[in-house]
Amino acid sequence: MNRYLLAGCAAVALAMGSGAANAQAKFEVKVGGDAYFEWGWTDQDLDSGLRSTEARNRFRFNLIPSAKADNGLEYGARIRVRAEATATSNASRNTGYDKAYVFAQGGFGQVRLGLDATTQDDTIVSRPIDYLPFGLFSQAEAFMGGGQTGGITGPFVGANITGGQLNTIVGQNQTWPTFGDASTRIKYFSPRIAGFQLGASYTPRNDDSGNGINRSKLGATGTAANSQVQGSFQDLWEANVNYDNTFGGVKLKGQAAYYGGEASDVTGANFKDLSAWMVGAQVGYAGFTLGGSITDFGKSGLNKGATALRWTGVNAAVVDRSGAVVYQLGAQYTAGPIVVGAGWMRGQDSGDITIAGKRKLDVYEIGAAYTVAPGFGVGIRYDYFKADSDRPNTTLGGSPDDKGSIVILHSTLAF
Repeated sequence: MNRYLLAGCAAVALAMGSGAANAQAKFEVKVGGDAYFEWGWTDQDLDSGLRSTEARNRFRFNLIPSAKADNGLEYGARIRVRAEATATSNASRNTGYDKAYVFAQGGFGQVRLGLDATTQDDTIVSRPIDYLPFGLFSQAEAFMGGGQTGGITGPFVGANITGGQLNTIVGQNQTWPTFGDASTRIKYFSPRIAGFQLGASYTPRNDDSGNGINRSKLGATGTAANSQVQGSFQDLWEANVNYDNTFGGVKLKGQAAYYGGEASDVTGANFKDLSAWMVGAQVGYAGFTLGGSITDFGKSGLNKGATALRWTGVNAAVVDRSGAVVYQLGAQYTAGPIVVGAGWMRGQDSGDITIAGKRKLDVYEIGAAYTVAPGFGVGIRYDYFKADSDRPNTTLGGSPDDKGSIVILHSTLAF
């Protein structure tokens, strides 16, 4: 029902703006993009076999052809290409894309059709992060060791922060505050009125994109019946309201959003449907900004029938899983080309659902950035993290919990 309503609204909006369009409109093609380089140093408890330093980089560019008709309708397309694929050899480097859609906008708002992230990703209101590269909320996790373990009894290497409920559903790391990754969808944004804007989206499947067609009601090929969490959902819908206004020099921002969908079951297993909500707010004055957000996924995607097998091997009842939630809180100060900020992040989910307990990651961050010249900047940040694992202490592996410090230097280019 929701998908038909949204598709109908999109069609009506396009029809209202398309009357007497000029077929001879000349397209303007814009090219832009951004790039960053990061060097990181890590000191952590569970660092056996791990180097202390590493570096990485990413490059993206946007290609946007657009035109404007005589009646005011603006239309066009956008593709964002990324050169960032993880590579262990020269031969494995490649590029990909994470946005590829057509759009039309006018007095009715804006409609997008194609590969894109959720509306909440466009309008996210959370802790202020202008001292970080390009809206990357929680990149310190990349330097925490990857959560490598020697099984449930250890020995343990790196923080236990990968492969859980949050990683699977969001497609990002454990403290990421937005709903999910890019998929082929219909998106709509209303005009902004008195500071308020509405957004909505419909996605047939969140694990299918580009030119792919997948009409199956089952989960992705390869998903096992004993999988702890399912990241594949169908008929996803989203509702979003955001606010942006200024009163007497005080800037106020806010957002509330909901994201739902039907879990893709597999033969022999059923998973909990997607039900996630997010609220965030910011207030700014005289260069200072304070803000934060809560993103709650509940028990979305968890296997309904998974039975707890405690690490001792004794059968037990189904574990009461606490669900997944991400907290963000921070402040920053901007003075000309200099931005300094601080923040706290927490990502908490049920971890391994075959054992009791939950896993939690807390990150405390301070950082600064300096604009050297238009489009070119440098920065530094320090992160202290504490990762509490749900895995048991063992004689062989010791404690699975980890903590440590990370220093990251970065340079950015935007054009």
